[in-house]
Amino acid sequence: MTASPIEISTCMLRYAKKIPVTELELGMYVEALDRPWLETDYPLQGLHIKTREDIARLSRHVEYVYVSTPPEAPGTPLPARPEPAGFTRRGVAPAAVYSRSPQSFSAELAQARLIREQARDFVRNIQADARAGQPLEQLDARELVVQMMASVSRNPDALVWFTNLKNRDEYTALHSINVCMLSVALATVRGEPEADIEEMGVGALLHDVGKMKVPMDILHKPARLSAAEFAVIKQHPQYGVQLLEQGSQLSQQSLRIVREHHERLNGHGYPDGLTGDEISHYAQIVAIADVYDAMTSDRVYQESRAPGEVMKLMSRSRGDFNPTLLDQFIHTLGAYPVGSLIELNTGEVGFVVPSEARQPRPTMLVVLDHRKRRYFPQRIRDLNHFPNFRIVRTLANGAYGVDIDDYASAWS
Repeated sequence: MTASPIEISTCMLRYAKKIPVTELELGMYVEALDRPWLETDYPLQGLHIKTREDIARLSRHVEYVYVSTPPEAPGTPLPARPEPAGFTRRGVAPAAVYSRSPQSFSAELAQARLIREQARDFVRNIQADARAGQPLEQLDARELVVQMMASVSRNPDALVWFTNLKNRDEYTALHSINVCMLSVALATVRGEPEADIEEMGVGALLHDVGKMKVPMDILHKPARLSAAEFAVIKQHPQYGVQLLEQGSQLSQQSLRIVREHHERLNGHGYPDGLTGDEISHYAQIVAIADVYDAMTSDRVYQESRAPGEVMKLMSRSRGDFNPTLLDQFIHTLGAYPVGSLIELNTGEVGFVVPSEARQPRPTMLVVLDHRKRRYFPQRIRDLNHFPNFRIVRTLANGAYGVDIDDYASAWS
């Protein structure tokens, strides 16, 4: 007996045409079958009919299909990402961690995970030393940044995937890592000079170390800060510079990142109220990554916002950020960055994954069905071929028990 289409497709395909598989023609797009895709041997949900063999293969599985014409991409396509600038690690023999040879997303994920774990351990140690009043050992920071640069050159999506791993109880440490990774990603894709990216990355990784000198009851206050408390928080850039200058290991370029990451082009930032080009170019990059990661993270006093919403809010604050850098940051990540957990109007849930080319809508790894049950195996769905499927919201990692780290192995 022929199975009926899954419930979720019945309501979503009212604009798709149901036809016998024998009436399929080249160029048609199959949105759904007369049975769940999981009951077939197709790894992807959706099929563009390109050859007669596609029709013959389908006919061995189903009797009827639901077809539509793939939507045309609206407007002028976005420009491709520029080729990342390469780099050589001075004084270090060539090795896999320093290679910039292009890698697939799946191949790069393992290295990106290792970089992130090493960065987390480094930042934790730096924070502990700062609280204890111990000298800060900063040499590992440069090595981590160099490996981040190499990772982005091999595949720009892998590190971004792991910036979605957030923990409210470990916000300060993970925030520093994410800001560094996002800043390095943008600067590398822009083709900034390698030496400058290194200095920027070191400053970005250490940009919030001064917060370790802020009283904990202020730093972790679960409510809006008073004017006096905020005045204390606003001292953390200077505190950070003071802590880092003691060892005299950081360049002035890196120290400027630490001091200026809260400055704004319109002069409304702190601690010095700098304007325009008075602010370091690389501090302007870090400022964008800093605000983006902060607003997309759960904090003790504020719930996270969806990436697309944050980008819109930042775009409306043109006086705060360098507009060229902000546009490039938004284009690099997209409205739904790789690794974002999204929910469709069908009730299905999944992660945004890399696609072969820039598309108006993302491609997703569907991990939960409309009843929030696990798909096994998971399915890849290119939303550009499903015009009736809409993204209704972006979810925090961990929603419905879904953790991005558990699904990194899906690409291995």
